[in-house]
Formats: sequence, structure tokens, C-alpha cells
Amino acid sequence: METGYRSFLRTLGRPIIALLALQLMGGMLLAPHLTFFPLYLKDLGHSAVIIANIIAAKQLAGLVASLIGGVLSDSLGRKRTLLLGNIGYLISSVVFLIASPGWIGLLWTLGGFGLGLHTLGGQSYLIDTAAPAYLGRTSALFNWGYTLGGVLSSPVAGLILDRWDYGVFGWALIAFSLCTVAFNLFILPRSPVEGHARSPGLRRFFGYGDIALRPTVLVLAALRFLPTFYYAIMLVLVPLLLDAAGASKTTIAWYATISWIAASLSQAAVGYAADRWSPIPTTAVTFTVLLSSMLGIGLRSSSLWVVFLFGTVGIAAAWSLSTLLPSLVAQATVPEERGRVLGFIHLWWNLAMIIGSMASGTLFEIAPGLPFLAAGLANLCSLALLFVFHCLVTQK
Repeated sequence: METGYRSFLRTLGRPIIALLALQLMGGMLLAPHLTFFPLYLKDLGHSAVIIANIIAAKQLAGLVASLIGGVLSDSLGRKRTLLLGNIGYLISSVVFLIASPGWIGLLWTLGGFGLGLHTLGGQSYLIDTAAPAYLGRTSALFNWGYTLGGVLSSPVAGLILDRWDYGVFGWALIAFSLCTVAFNLFILPRSPVEGHARSPGLRRFFGYGDIALRPTVLVLAALRFLPTFYYAIMLVLVPLLLDAAGASKTTIAWYATISWIAASLSQAAVGYAADRWSPIPTTAVTFTVLLSSMLGIGLRSSSLWVVFLFGTVGIAAAWSLSTLLPSLVAQATVPEERGRVLGFIHLWWNLAMIIGSMASGTLFEIAPGLPFLAAGLANLCSLALLFVFHCLVTQK
């Protein structure tokens, strides 16, 4: 079988190209939202407590969307679920035109719910339409939407805010959000699975029991939870450790930039490896790299360049595991249930983000390196879980 990039490019038909474009547009909206929302609330004079509570409410809305979005993806279809996610971006953009903390909290929370729908609809559409032999590389391009989208839109967002104000910024986001809605309605084709899917009955619509108790799905959920737990710890603590080690603001900014570049390159590498060989051994190697990051920072948390290096390695490995997830899900599911499986797994991603963020501060107060060593101890289980997953899939 030919697995070169020329052959890969020939598999990128209209559905995949449209999905990748829509994902890129979503990333171009998400980056300014996440970067400037806390600053907007601060400029309005709202307290740190209000800001933290609104952001936490959005995360909880994403957790709820994990379950509902999986059901919607299997019942309404991938395209319509994505459309609801596009509308969620639109709702979030309206926040920058209002000042009331109550309305801001409500709209930002609804936007977080929409973001969860966008993630699940997009991942389900990706697995449905990508050529199976090239799912790894296509998944890497899909995840590039987040990283490349931020690279493209962040400078423009900063320019708008430097020259004008949040009002112009908000209207620009609204206009671009409307473009994503129009793109979904008129350019994105329906997923091939949608034309053959049966309308689910009430029991299937509300029931996750048959999926949530399935061993392969439970293992996949654990494989999603464990690295995300560490990813949440890194997002909170690595900038703090760099600052404590004497890094300048420029050095911390370079850390963020280099981490995103490393993540993009590693996604392409693991996507190729998963297609060329197999996603399971590629995932095992990536988990091993992630474990080295935990061990390195855990043992030398006071060293600036050790934290810089292993923080970059950890971010790259975490995003690589996210890229490999669709290939693992495709091995263990059928199309008609894929949305709910992804929804159940995304639920555990949200829980890991919440628990990891909370645990990081508590463990950090005991010892700066302890959160990383604790995450490493937990993630040692991942290699055993991968072996279990391999046995279950082979047996099936």
C-alpha cells in the first residue's frame, strides 16, 4: 500500500478539506476568546473571583456538553452538531459588547457548551470521512486548526485592540463567527454516516450505559484522562516555575511559542507514524516521552532550562496523544455509536482538566515538583492500559 504524502493528498476530498477549513476558522476564533476574555473582564473592573467563577462555569458547561453532544452527533448528525458549535462561537463573541457580569457569565457559559459540541461534531466527522489508512495524518491536520488558527488570529486581534477598542474587537469576532455558520450551512457536506443513521429511540438517546460499561471505552477514557491531568498541571504550574526560576517575561513568551511549534511538528510526526506502522505502539512511545517530561520537571523543578525543555516536550507529547485518539477510537467503535463514545471520552477530558487544575495548586504548596511526580506515577498505568486495549481490540 502506498503511504507517501502524494497518495495522502489525493485522499483529501471536499468533505475533509471543508472540515479542516472550518476547524481552522474555529481555532482563529478560540485563541482571541481565551486570550482576551480575562483581560476584558479585568478592564471592566470585575474581581478575580468573578473572572475565575465564569471561567469555571464554562468548563462545567463543556463537561455537560460532552454527554449531550455525543448523543446529538449520533442523532442529529455531525454537520448539525458542528453547526451548533459554530453558533456557540457566535454567542461567545457577543460577550465583548456587554458589561453586565450576569449576562457575560450566561453567554460565556453557553459558548463553552457550544465549544464542546464543536469538538465532538468535528472529531466524529473526521473519523467518518478520513481515509482509514491516513487517519493519523488527517487528525494531525485537524488539530493544527487550534495551533495554526491561534498563530494567524492572535496578531490581528492584538492590532485591533491597540488601534480601536473591545467594541470593534467584538463586532469583528461576530462577523467572522457568522462566516463559520455560513461555511457550515453552504459548503460543508453532510457526513456519509448521516445518510444511513437511524433515528434513535428514547432509550438510546438518553442511555450511555451500554457504552460507558464497555471495557474498550473505559480504557480509552482512562488513556484520555491521565495525560490530560498532567496537561492541566503544566498549564498552571510551568509558567509559575519559570518565573520562580528567574525567567523574564520574554523567556516565558518564547516558551509558549516554541511549545506550540513543537506541538505542531510532533502532531505531524505521530500522525505519519500511526499511518505507517500502527497507532498503538506510536501511542506507547508518545506516553514514554510524556513520562520523561514529568520525571524531568519533578526532579529539577527549580532549574529554568530543565523546566523550559521538559515543559516543551510535555506540551508536544500531550497534543500528540490528542492527535492519536481518533485512530484508537476508530479501531474500537462502529460509526453509529462513535459520537457517544467520543462524548463519554470527552467527559473524562473535562474532568481531568478540572481535577488537574485543582490538584496542581494543592500539591505545589507541599513541594514544587510533587504535582509532576504524582502525575508521572499515575501515568505509569497508561502503558499497561495500552496493552489491555491492544488485547481487547485484537480479541474483538
